[in-house]
Amino acid sequence: MRASVQFQLQITYAEPVRGLNQILRLTPRGFDSQEIRDWRVDVQPDATLRRGEDAFGNVVHACSHDGPLDSVTIAAEGVVETHDAAGVVRGLAEKFPLDVFLRDAPATHAGEELALFARDALAGESDPLGRMHLLMAAQHKSLAFAPGETESPRPANEVFAARAGSARELAQVFVAAARALGVPARFVSGFYLGCEDVGEAAAHHAWAEVFVDPIGWIGFDPALGFCPRDEHLRIAMGPDYFAAAPRRAVCLACGREEKRVALSVDAGRQASWQIQQ
Repeated sequence: MRASVQFQLQITYAEPVRGLNQILRLTPRGFDSQEIRDWRVDVQPDATLRRGEDAFGNVVHACSHDGPLDSVTIAAEGVVETHDAAGVVRGLAEKFPLDVFLRDAPATHAGEELALFARDALAGESDPLGRMHLLMAAQHKSLAFAPGETESPRPANEVFAARAGSARELAQVFVAAARALGVPARFVSGFYLGCEDVGEAAAHHAWAEVFVDPIGWIGFDPALGFCPRDEHLRIAMGPDYFAAAPRRAVCLACGREEKRVALSVDAGRQASWQIQQ
């Protein structure tokens, strides 16, 4: 798929803020099945964007604004070519040993009930890849996909108990379940460039990647129930949502934020759409 992608996030404050610092992870990296033809990130009011990499190799932009500030607009746009690789991720430099993606964390901790669910989902399957497909199918059947984002996703155990969650929350549940089975797993944030009826998932999408020997890292999308395809634009990854969040911000005298998100995709086999939060 060759697509022109335009993302915009508008943030307004109930009361003007005195200052704002932001870290943005909105720039995709290229690998074997994802080519970045052109991409740029912009913020308004105008500010100097300092580009770098975080610990996990994600492209980050940092910027600061002096107040008073009533609103800020963040835009990311470019042209990408994606290819269906059945979820397999190849051509990315890996900076950490697999043990890093087995470590427990509050957001991706699997309690006793979730760990039992993961074991039962395998149904005696011995093939490593088959086990992960069974886990995804069981989670997709048992936990409803409920689009709609909060400031940060709920912990995996809380989402599992509720039996429903957003794409980001379901991705963290899958990460927690895989790690409970001794499988290295990580969280991935991105955009979904597929059908219009996916709705709010498009701009707030997320999935998981697990390491399956000898293939390597493979993506699993428990929200949609299949491995990432060419409609998935991979942007950032980390052990959990917080390490791969598209935006993290700290403001001085910050009041309530109201967010409006728009995503448009121009591709040969799909229409453009806008979504709002």
